[in-house]
Amino acid sequence: MIKNNFKNLIEIWRILIAMMTNEVRVPLFRMKMRCPDCESWMVGVNGTKKSGKRRVEGFICKNPECLKERHERGLKKARQFIIRTSHEFQEMIRDKLKDLYNDLLKKGAKNKTIANKYSVSPSEISVLKTDIEMAIEKHRKLDSLVKVPQPDKAIAMDETFLEIEGKKVYIILAVGYTTHKVLGVKISFTRKEQDMREVFDEAERNTRYLIQTVTSDAWGSTISMVKHLGRPMYHVIHKHKKPYDKAVIKYYTYKDAERITTIIGVKTDLTKKRATRQGYYMIEKESLTVLPPQKRGRPKGSKNKKKAKHPNEKKKRGKKGLFKVFDKGKRFHVKIDPYRKTMKVSKNLPVSVGAALAEVLNLFARKSIQNNVSENINFVLKSLIRLSGPKSLESVEKRIRAWILVRNDPFLLDEVQIDRTVRGDFLMNNLKVKELPSFENWVVIM
Repeated sequence: MIKNNFKNLIEIWRILIAMMTNEVRVPLFRMKMRCPDCESWMVGVNGTKKSGKRRVEGFICKNPECLKERHERGLKKARQFIIRTSHEFQEMIRDKLKDLYNDLLKKGAKNKTIANKYSVSPSEISVLKTDIEMAIEKHRKLDSLVKVPQPDKAIAMDETFLEIEGKKVYIILAVGYTTHKVLGVKISFTRKEQDMREVFDEAERNTRYLIQTVTSDAWGSTISMVKHLGRPMYHVIHKHKKPYDKAVIKYYTYKDAERITTIIGVKTDLTKKRATRQGYYMIEKESLTVLPPQKRGRPKGSKNKKKAKHPNEKKKRGKKGLFKVFDKGKRFHVKIDPYRKTMKVSKNLPVSVGAALAEVLNLFARKSIQNNVSENINFVLKSLIRLSGPKSLESVEKRIRAWILVRNDPFLLDEVQIDRTVRGDFLMNNLKVKELPSFENWVVIM
Protein backbone atom coordinates (compact mmCIF):
# COMPACT_ATOMS: atom_id res chain seq x y z
CA MET A 1 0.00 0.00 0.00
CA ILE A 2 2.86 2.37 0.79
CA LYS A 3 4.54 1.75 -2.53
CA ASN A 4 1.40 2.46 -4.60
CA ASN A 5 -0.05 5.50 -2.81
CA PHE A 6 2.91 7.56 -1.55
CA LYS A 7 2.72 9.97 -4.55
CA ASN A 8 -0.77 11.13 -3.48
CA LEU A 9 0.30 12.06 0.04
CA ILE A 10 0.03 15.63 1.31
CA GLU A 11 1.81 17.32 4.22
CA ILE A 12 0.12 16.83 7.59
CA TRP A 13 0.17 19.78 10.00
CA ARG A 14 -0.98 19.81 13.61
CA ILE A 15 -1.14 22.45 16.33
CA LEU A 16 0.65 21.85 19.60
CA ILE A 17 -1.49 22.93 22.56
CA ALA A 18 -0.84 23.34 26.28
CA MET A 19 -3.33 22.37 28.98
CA MET A 20 -3.55 25.05 31.69
CA THR A 21 -4.28 24.31 35.35
CA ASN A 22 -7.87 25.56 34.89
CA GLU A 23 -8.31 23.02 32.04
CA VAL A 24 -8.18 25.74 29.41
CA ARG A 25 -6.39 24.63 26.24
CA VAL A 26 -3.93 27.18 24.84
CA PRO A 27 -2.69 26.61 21.24
CA LEU A 28 1.04 27.21 20.84
CA PHE A 29 2.20 26.75 17.23
CA ARG A 30 1.79 24.69 14.05
CA MET A 31 4.07 21.76 13.46
CA LYS A 32 4.62 19.59 10.38
CA MET A 33 4.54 15.86 11.01
CA ARG A 34 7.83 14.26 9.97
CA CYS A 35 9.21 10.77 10.48
CA PRO A 36 11.75 10.65 13.37
CA ASP A 37 13.90 8.16 11.41
CA CYS A 38 14.11 9.49 7.84
CA GLU A 39 12.85 13.05 8.56
CA SER A 40 10.43 12.73 5.62
CA TRP A 41 7.05 14.54 5.46
CA MET A 42 5.55 11.52 3.65
CA VAL A 43 3.48 10.28 6.60
CA GLY A 44 -0.13 9.29 7.15
CA VAL A 45 -2.63 9.09 10.01
CA ASN A 46 -2.53 5.76 11.86
CA GLY A 47 -5.37 5.62 14.40
CA THR A 48 -4.59 6.40 18.04
CA LYS A 49 -1.83 5.38 20.44
CA LYS A 50 -1.76 5.13 24.20
CA SER A 51 0.27 7.88 25.87
CA GLY A 52 0.15 7.75 29.66
CA LYS A 53 -3.52 7.65 30.70
CA ARG A 54 -4.80 9.06 27.40
CA ARG A 55 -4.95 8.05 23.78
CA VAL A 56 -3.44 10.41 21.21
CA GLU A 57 -3.36 10.54 17.44
CA GLY A 58 -0.80 8.25 15.80
CA PHE A 59 1.11 8.52 12.53
CA ILE A 60 3.00 6.15 10.24
CA CYS A 61 5.85 6.81 7.81
CA LYS A 62 5.00 6.07 4.16
CA ASN A 63 8.40 6.78 2.67
CA PRO A 64 9.37 3.61 0.72
CA GLU A 65 13.09 4.26 1.26
CA CYS A 66 12.57 4.37 5.03
CA LEU A 67 10.61 1.08 4.93
CA LYS A 68 13.35 -0.53 2.82
CA GLU A 69 15.99 0.51 5.34
CA ARG A 70 13.91 -0.93 8.19
CA HIS A 71 13.59 -4.23 6.31
CA GLU A 72 17.40 -4.36 6.02
CA ARG A 73 17.59 -4.01 9.80
CA GLY A 74 15.13 -6.91 10.27
CA LEU A 75 12.08 -4.75 11.09
CA LYS A 76 8.84 -5.71 9.31
CA LYS A 77 6.59 -2.66 9.80
CA ALA A 78 6.97 1.01 8.88
CA ARG A 79 7.95 3.57 11.55
CA GLN A 80 5.04 4.62 13.79
CA PHE A 81 5.09 7.67 16.05
CA ILE A 82 3.02 10.34 17.82
CA ILE A 83 3.39 14.12 17.95
CA ARG A 84 5.80 14.06 20.89
CA THR A 85 8.12 11.57 19.19
CA SER A 86 8.01 13.26 15.76
CA HIS A 87 11.13 14.74 14.22
CA GLU A 88 10.02 18.40 14.54
CA PHE A 89 9.07 18.03 18.21
CA GLN A 90 12.39 16.40 19.09
CA GLU A 91 14.27 19.11 17.18
CA MET A 92 12.59 21.78 19.32
CA ILE A 93 13.61 19.88 22.43
CA ARG A 94 17.21 19.71 21.18
CA ASP A 95 17.22 23.49 20.68
CA LYS A 96 16.13 23.91 24.30
CA LEU A 97 18.72 21.40 25.44
CA LYS A 98 21.47 23.53 23.88
CA ASP A 99 20.74 26.27 26.42
CA LEU A 100 20.91 23.68 29.19
CA TYR A 101 24.23 22.34 27.91
CA ASN A 102 25.63 25.86 27.71
CA ASP A 103 24.82 26.26 31.41
CA LEU A 104 26.44 22.89 32.17
CA LEU A 105 29.63 23.18 30.11
CA LYS A 106 30.27 26.94 29.79
CA LYS A 107 28.79 28.53 32.90
CA GLY A 108 29.43 25.58 35.22
CA ALA A 109 26.19 25.91 37.20
CA LYS A 110 25.31 23.27 39.79
CA ASN A 111 22.97 20.42 38.90
CA LYS A 112 20.36 21.57 41.42
CA THR A 113 20.40 25.14 40.09
CA ILE A 114 19.92 23.96 36.50
CA ALA A 115 17.21 21.50 37.58
CA ASN A 116 15.22 24.34 39.17
CA LYS A 117 15.73 26.58 36.14
CA TYR A 118 14.52 24.02 33.60
CA SER A 119 11.91 22.28 35.83
CA VAL A 120 13.53 18.84 35.73
CA SER A 121 14.99 16.60 38.42
CA PRO A 122 18.70 16.83 39.43
CA SER A 123 19.12 13.14 38.56
CA GLU A 124 17.95 13.86 35.00
CA ILE A 125 20.49 16.68 34.77
CA SER A 126 23.24 14.23 35.78
CA VAL A 127 22.10 11.82 33.06
CA LEU A 128 21.98 14.59 30.45
CA LYS A 129 25.48 15.73 31.47
CA THR A 130 26.79 12.21 30.92
CA ASP A 131 24.96 12.04 27.59
CA ILE A 132 26.46 15.28 26.28
CA GLU A 133 29.96 14.16 27.27
CA MET A 134 29.43 10.84 25.49
CA ALA A 135 27.97 12.63 22.46
CA ILE A 136 30.97 14.97 22.28
CA GLU A 137 33.31 11.99 22.54
CA LYS A 138 31.36 10.21 19.79
CA HIS A 139 31.27 13.28 17.53
CA ARG A 140 34.91 14.15 18.04
CA LYS A 141 37.48 12.04 19.85
CA LEU A 142 38.46 13.46 23.24
CA ASP A 143 42.15 12.86 22.55
CA SER A 144 42.00 15.56 19.85
CA LEU A 145 41.45 18.94 21.53
CA VAL A 146 41.33 20.90 18.26
CA LYS A 147 39.89 20.21 14.80
CA VAL A 148 43.04 21.19 12.89
CA PRO A 149 46.64 21.91 14.00
CA GLN A 150 46.98 25.44 15.35
CA PRO A 151 49.58 28.08 14.31
CA ASP A 152 51.05 28.46 17.81
CA LYS A 153 54.82 28.43 18.29
CA ALA A 154 54.68 29.39 21.97
CA ILE A 155 52.70 27.79 24.80
CA ALA A 156 52.00 28.64 28.42
CA MET A 157 52.07 25.78 30.93
CA ASP A 158 50.53 25.80 34.38
CA GLU A 159 48.91 23.43 36.83
CA THR A 160 46.14 23.61 39.41
CA PHE A 161 44.51 20.96 41.57
CA LEU A 162 41.18 19.44 42.58
CA GLU A 163 40.36 16.95 45.31
CA ILE A 164 38.95 13.51 44.52
CA GLU A 165 37.87 11.59 47.63
CA GLY A 166 40.30 13.55 49.77
CA LYS A 167 43.28 13.11 47.40
CA LYS A 168 44.88 16.00 45.55
CA VAL A 169 44.70 15.66 41.76
CA TYR A 170 46.64 17.98 39.45
CA ILE A 171 45.29 19.46 36.22
CA ILE A 172 48.19 20.33 33.93
CA LEU A 173 47.41 22.57 30.94
CA ALA A 174 49.28 23.85 27.90
CA VAL A 175 47.67 26.87 26.19
CA GLY A 176 48.67 28.40 22.86
CA TYR A 177 49.81 32.04 22.97
CA THR A 178 48.43 32.92 19.52
CA THR A 179 45.04 31.19 19.63
CA HIS A 180 44.54 31.00 23.43
CA LYS A 181 43.23 27.45 22.91
CA VAL A 182 44.04 24.56 25.23
CA LEU A 183 46.42 22.33 23.27
CA GLY A 184 47.40 19.81 25.95
CA VAL A 185 45.96 18.54 29.23
CA LYS A 186 46.62 15.79 31.74
CA ILE A 187 44.99 14.78 35.03
CA SER A 188 47.47 13.15 37.40
CA PHE A 189 48.22 12.51 41.06
CA THR A 190 51.72 13.89 40.42
CA ARG A 191 53.28 16.77 38.48
CA LYS A 192 56.66 15.28 37.73
CA GLU A 193 58.84 15.93 34.69
CA GLN A 194 57.26 13.00 32.81
CA ASP A 195 53.77 14.44 33.36
CA MET A 196 54.88 17.81 32.02
CA ARG A 197 56.50 16.15 29.01
CA GLU A 198 53.28 14.30 28.11
CA VAL A 199 51.33 17.57 28.13
CA PHE A 200 54.04 19.26 26.02
CA ASP A 201 54.03 16.39 23.50
CA GLU A 202 50.22 16.56 23.15
CA ALA A 203 50.39 20.33 22.63
CA GLU A 204 53.02 19.89 19.93
CA ARG A 205 50.83 17.31 18.14
CA ASN A 206 48.11 19.97 17.98
CA THR A 207 50.31 22.66 16.36
CA ARG A 208 51.51 23.14 12.79
CA TYR A 209 55.06 24.00 13.81
CA LEU A 210 57.51 22.87 16.46
CA ILE A 211 57.04 24.70 19.73
CA GLN A 212 60.03 26.96 20.38
CA THR A 213 58.95 28.94 23.47
CA VAL A 214 57.46 27.86 26.80
CA THR A 215 56.31 30.20 29.57
CA SER A 216 55.63 28.86 33.04
CA ASP A 217 56.03 29.41 36.75
CA ALA A 218 59.15 28.30 38.57
CA TRP A 219 58.05 24.71 39.18
CA GLY A 220 61.18 22.53 38.95
CA SER A 221 59.58 19.75 36.86
CA THR A 222 58.64 22.21 34.12
CA ILE A 223 62.13 23.71 34.10
CA SER A 224 63.72 20.25 33.88
CA MET A 225 61.34 19.18 31.11
CA VAL A 226 62.23 22.16 28.89
CA LYS A 227 65.93 21.70 29.67
CA HIS A 228 65.92 18.04 28.61
CA LEU A 229 64.04 18.47 25.32
CA GLY A 230 67.38 18.27 23.52
CA ARG A 231 66.78 21.12 21.04
CA PRO A 232 67.01 24.94 21.05
CA MET A 233 64.26 26.30 23.31
CA TYR A 234 63.28 29.56 24.97
CA HIS A 235 61.88 29.32 28.50
CA VAL A 236 60.30 32.38 30.16
CA ILE A 237 59.86 31.90 33.91
CA HIS A 238 57.74 34.10 36.17
CA LYS A 239 57.75 32.95 39.79
CA HIS A 240 54.55 33.01 41.87
CA LYS A 241 56.44 34.23 44.92
CA LYS A 242 58.35 37.37 45.79
CA PRO A 243 59.91 39.18 44.03
CA TYR A 244 56.93 39.38 41.69
CA ASP A 245 58.53 42.06 39.51
CA LYS A 246 61.36 39.83 38.25
CA ALA A 247 61.43 37.29 35.45
CA VAL A 248 64.10 34.88 34.20
CA ILE A 249 64.63 33.89 30.56
CA LYS A 250 66.55 30.73 29.67
CA TYR A 251 67.73 29.99 26.14
CA TYR A 252 69.07 26.48 25.53
CA THR A 253 71.39 25.83 22.57
CA TYR A 254 73.60 22.85 21.72
CA LYS A 255 77.10 22.62 20.24
CA ASP A 256 79.63 19.75 20.13
CA ALA A 257 77.91 17.52 22.70
CA GLU A 258 77.51 20.48 25.01
CA ARG A 259 74.42 22.25 26.32
CA ILE A 260 74.83 26.04 26.45
CA THR A 261 72.33 27.78 28.70
CA THR A 262 71.97 31.56 28.42
CA ILE A 263 70.27 32.88 31.56
CA ILE A 264 68.84 36.41 31.54
CA GLY A 265 67.31 38.28 34.45
CA VAL A 266 64.99 41.24 33.76
CA LYS A 267 62.14 43.16 35.34
CA THR A 268 58.65 42.07 34.30
CA ASP A 269 57.91 45.50 32.79
CA LEU A 270 60.76 45.09 30.27
CA THR A 271 58.45 45.13 27.25
CA LYS A 272 55.60 47.27 28.58
CA LYS A 273 56.72 50.77 27.58
CA ARG A 274 59.31 52.46 25.39
CA ALA A 275 62.39 52.88 27.60
CA THR A 276 66.00 51.86 28.23
CA ARG A 277 66.03 48.85 30.54
CA GLN A 278 68.69 47.11 32.57
CA GLY A 279 69.24 43.37 32.80
CA TYR A 280 71.76 40.70 33.77
CA TYR A 281 73.00 37.63 31.96
CA MET A 282 75.24 34.64 32.49
CA ILE A 283 76.17 31.69 30.28
CA GLU A 284 76.56 28.14 31.59
CA LYS A 285 77.95 25.15 29.72
CA GLU A 286 77.22 21.53 30.49
CA SER A 287 78.76 18.48 28.85
CA LEU A 288 76.31 15.90 27.51
CA THR A 289 78.94 13.17 27.29
CA VAL A 290 78.13 10.26 29.58
CA LEU A 291 81.11 9.53 31.85
CA PRO A 292 82.10 5.89 32.43
CA PRO A 293 80.95 4.52 35.78
CA GLN A 294 83.50 4.78 38.59
CA LYS A 295 84.90 1.72 40.30
CA ARG A 296 82.88 0.79 43.37
CA GLY A 297 84.44 1.09 46.80
CA ARG A 298 86.93 3.37 48.48
CA PRO A 299 90.22 4.12 46.68
CA LYS A 300 93.17 2.18 48.06
CA GLY A 301 95.02 4.03 50.80
CA SER A 302 92.38 6.73 51.22
CA LYS A 303 91.49 5.51 54.70
CA ASN A 304 94.88 6.35 56.22
CA LYS A 305 95.57 9.33 53.98
CA LYS A 306 96.04 12.61 55.78
CA LYS A 307 93.32 15.08 55.11
CA ALA A 308 94.41 18.35 53.60
CA LYS A 309 93.72 21.40 55.70
CA HIS A 310 91.53 23.94 53.99
CA PRO A 311 91.87 27.60 54.91
CA ASN A 312 88.92 29.06 56.72
CA GLU A 313 87.42 30.82 53.75
CA LYS A 314 84.11 32.52 54.20
CA LYS A 315 81.41 31.36 51.84
CA LYS A 316 80.50 33.85 49.20
CA ARG A 317 77.28 35.56 50.01
CA GLY A 318 74.60 36.15 47.42
CA LYS A 319 71.42 34.75 45.98
CA LYS A 320 71.22 31.15 44.84
CA GLY A 321 68.78 29.31 42.66
CA LEU A 322 66.61 30.92 40.00
CA PHE A 323 67.44 34.57 40.71
CA LYS A 324 71.21 34.16 41.12
CA VAL A 325 71.66 35.80 37.70
CA PHE A 326 70.70 39.16 39.26
CA ASP A 327 73.59 38.80 41.74
CA LYS A 328 76.28 36.98 39.74
CA GLY A 329 75.44 37.91 36.15
CA LYS A 330 76.92 40.60 33.92
CA ARG A 331 74.92 43.79 33.56
CA PHE A 332 73.69 45.06 30.20
CA HIS A 333 71.31 47.71 28.86
CA VAL A 334 68.71 47.45 26.11
CA LYS A 335 66.54 50.12 24.51
CA ILE A 336 63.04 48.70 23.94
CA ASP A 337 60.30 50.01 21.63
CA PRO A 338 57.29 47.68 22.12
CA TYR A 339 55.14 49.62 19.65
CA ARG A 340 57.48 48.91 16.73
CA LYS A 341 58.83 45.69 18.28
CA THR A 342 62.42 46.90 17.91
CA MET A 343 65.33 47.01 20.35
CA LYS A 344 68.91 48.23 20.56
CA VAL A 345 71.29 46.29 22.83
CA SER A 346 74.67 47.00 24.42
CA LYS A 347 77.86 46.52 22.45
CA ASN A 348 79.60 43.13 22.64
CA LEU A 349 76.43 41.49 23.98
CA PRO A 350 76.33 37.75 23.14
CA VAL A 351 74.09 36.84 20.20
CA SER A 352 72.13 34.37 22.34
CA VAL A 353 71.10 37.17 24.73
CA GLY A 354 69.83 39.32 21.87
CA ALA A 355 67.91 36.39 20.36
CA ALA A 356 66.19 35.59 23.68
CA LEU A 357 65.25 39.24 24.25
CA ALA A 358 63.83 39.47 20.71
CA GLU A 359 61.65 36.41 21.31
CA VAL A 360 60.33 37.85 24.59
CA LEU A 361 59.61 41.20 22.92
CA ASN A 362 57.64 39.43 20.19
CA LEU A 363 55.49 37.63 22.78
CA PHE A 364 54.97 40.34 25.41
CA ALA A 365 55.08 43.63 23.45
CA ARG A 366 53.18 46.31 25.42
CA LYS A 367 52.50 43.81 28.24
CA SER A 368 54.17 42.66 31.42
CA ILE A 369 56.03 39.35 31.40
CA GLN A 370 53.61 36.93 33.08
CA ASN A 371 52.28 33.42 32.65
CA ASN A 372 48.70 34.70 32.79
CA VAL A 373 47.34 32.88 29.70
CA SER A 374 47.27 29.40 31.24
CA GLU A 375 46.79 30.71 34.78
CA ASN A 376 43.49 32.37 33.86
CA ILE A 377 42.14 29.25 32.13
CA ASN A 378 43.16 27.07 35.07
CA PHE A 379 41.36 29.44 37.45
CA VAL A 380 38.18 29.38 35.32
CA LEU A 381 38.42 25.59 34.99
CA LYS A 382 38.71 25.10 38.72
CA SER A 383 35.76 27.39 39.45
CA LEU A 384 33.44 26.02 36.73
CA ILE A 385 34.04 22.26 36.88
CA ARG A 386 31.94 20.82 39.68
CA LEU A 387 32.39 17.07 39.88
CA SER A 388 29.54 14.81 40.96
CA GLY A 389 28.93 11.06 40.91
CA PRO A 390 31.64 8.37 40.91
CA LYS A 391 35.09 9.90 40.43
CA SER A 392 38.28 8.49 38.96
CA LEU A 393 41.18 9.93 37.02
CA GLU A 394 39.65 8.70 33.75
CA SER A 395 36.16 10.10 34.41
CA VAL A 396 37.52 13.45 35.60
CA GLU A 397 39.77 13.75 32.55
CA LYS A 398 36.88 12.91 30.21
CA ARG A 399 34.72 15.61 31.79
CA ILE A 400 37.47 18.21 31.64
CA ARG A 401 38.35 17.33 28.05
CA ALA A 402 34.68 17.71 27.06
CA TRP A 403 34.64 21.17 28.66
CA ILE A 404 37.89 22.09 26.85
CA LEU A 405 36.48 20.93 23.48
CA VAL A 406 33.46 23.21 23.92
CA ARG A 407 35.73 26.09 24.98
CA ASN A 408 38.06 25.59 22.01
CA ASP A 409 35.14 25.31 19.58
CA PRO A 410 31.99 27.19 20.79
CA PHE A 411 30.00 25.90 17.78
CA LEU A 412 30.56 22.27 18.75
CA LEU A 413 27.25 22.07 20.61
CA ASP A 414 25.42 22.95 17.37
CA GLU A 415 26.93 19.88 15.70
CA VAL A 416 26.38 17.36 18.51
CA GLN A 417 23.31 15.12 18.41
CA ILE A 418 22.10 13.67 21.71
CA ASP A 419 20.73 10.13 21.38
CA ARG A 420 18.12 10.52 24.11
CA THR A 421 14.35 11.01 24.04
CA VAL A 422 13.41 13.76 26.49
CA ARG A 423 9.90 14.08 27.84
CA GLY A 424 7.73 16.69 26.19
CA ASP A 425 7.19 18.37 29.57
CA PHE A 426 10.75 19.67 29.30
CA LEU A 427 9.84 21.64 26.17
CA MET A 428 6.49 22.85 27.53
CA ASN A 429 8.07 24.13 30.76
CA ASN A 430 10.74 26.10 28.95
CA LEU A 431 8.82 27.80 26.13
CA LYS A 432 8.97 31.58 26.21
CA VAL A 433 6.09 33.84 25.16
CA LYS A 434 8.22 35.57 22.48
CA GLU A 435 8.80 32.18 20.83
CA LEU A 436 5.10 31.57 20.14
CA PRO A 437 4.13 32.81 16.66
CA SER A 438 0.65 33.93 15.63
CA PHE A 439 -1.51 31.34 13.84
CA GLU A 440 -5.02 30.75 12.47
CA ASN A 441 -7.79 28.63 13.98
CA TRP A 442 -6.77 25.10 13.08
CA VAL A 443 -8.12 21.85 14.46
CA VAL A 444 -6.58 21.19 17.88
CA ILE A 445 -5.04 17.72 18.14
CA MET A 446 -3.13 16.23 21.07
